[in-house]
Amino acid sequence: MGFQPSQYITGTYAVGTTCFSVVDEGRKEVLGDADGNRKIAIRMYYPVEKDSVRGREKACIFSANKEKAVRKAFHIKTVDAAMNAAEYYEDVPMPDKERFPLILFSHGYNSYVEANTFLCCDLASHGYIIASIGHAFEAVENDYDDGSFDLYDKKINKMMYTSMIGAMLAQNKLLKKQMSAEDALDQFELFQNKYTPYIKDRVIEWAKDMCYGLSEIKQRFGDRIDTEKGIGVSGHSLGGCVAYYLCRCFEEFSCGINIDGGLFGDYPDTVMEKPFCQISCRENINVETRPLLHTNAPTYHVIFDNMKHIGFTDAKFYIPIKSMVGKMEPDKMYNNLSYCHYTFFDKYLKGKEQVLVGMGTDGVKYVKVR
Repeated sequence: MGFQPSQYITGTYAVGTTCFSVVDEGRKEVLGDADGNRKIAIRMYYPVEKDSVRGREKACIFSANKEKAVRKAFHIKTVDAAMNAAEYYEDVPMPDKERFPLILFSHGYNSYVEANTFLCCDLASHGYIIASIGHAFEAVENDYDDGSFDLYDKKINKMMYTSMIGAMLAQNKLLKKQMSAEDALDQFELFQNKYTPYIKDRVIEWAKDMCYGLSEIKQRFGDRIDTEKGIGVSGHSLGGCVAYYLCRCFEEFSCGINIDGGLFGDYPDTVMEKPFCQISCRENINVETRPLLHTNAPTYHVIFDNMKHIGFTDAKFYIPIKSMVGKMEPDKMYNNLSYCHYTFFDKYLKGKEQVLVGMGTDGVKYVKVR
């Protein structure tokens, strides 16, 4: 594969990881076998001292069940050692008496908890605790503490659109049309109400997953989390949309990043009052204009040329098909994506005077909208 995970750790800490799951006793599961209450899988990434991992064996990214599911979903014959390598160590203690800001992360639809492992590891190396939240039956695969696992519920494919052909035609027209940000938002509202009411409703359920997961994280790690400036949130695709929804609707989340997610869902009439960063590949801008409008807070727009939607995940490193992941080189994508995150969160969760404007590496533009 020609890369080593260690080259993508740019902070001063090594990275620890641990996994656990919780059950939301207040919500019945409606997907999969619809038996029991909603389960939530969580992987934590967190800073550890480099001396504490010397001589330890690094952890793998995939469980056996997840590896099988990812291979099938992405049509990969084998998962080689480099693809399954991670620059983290399981269950290593955090540094004594240190507290770190918390960032929640949400994967995209039919993705998986570890889909942005490199990004989460790099953020942890910069002194953040990252909690990646899994969404039951809407991820490729989720593992749970009791030894059970679930797979993506294929019946969702029939519920996702009122008309798949109609939605594809309308979406293609919306993405390619030249229009203002305000007109694009109006057109997207018409699109989602006509073709994707199911996806719009799932935003609320994913937000509940995130909030319930957060309650458990605070119980387990509360003494290690620095909440002085609130909690950050990021995500890819629908997970990025959920990040925006959480910032709009829940006071506890103080700033967020959306990685190329269309802004599905219903939102309050009030304007955004929290710093937000919208990351877009150029072809998807027209479905991602909501964060750029109706805001009183600092707002950034980072635009990637030569990129495709799925390329903002670790798939960029192991899927060579440029029509799926974009022509930008993986290193350049990753370096800019990571820079966006730790620069933004350093400013709004740590109070550092960082600047997220100007030109990035080869076709990435950082714009301060407000």
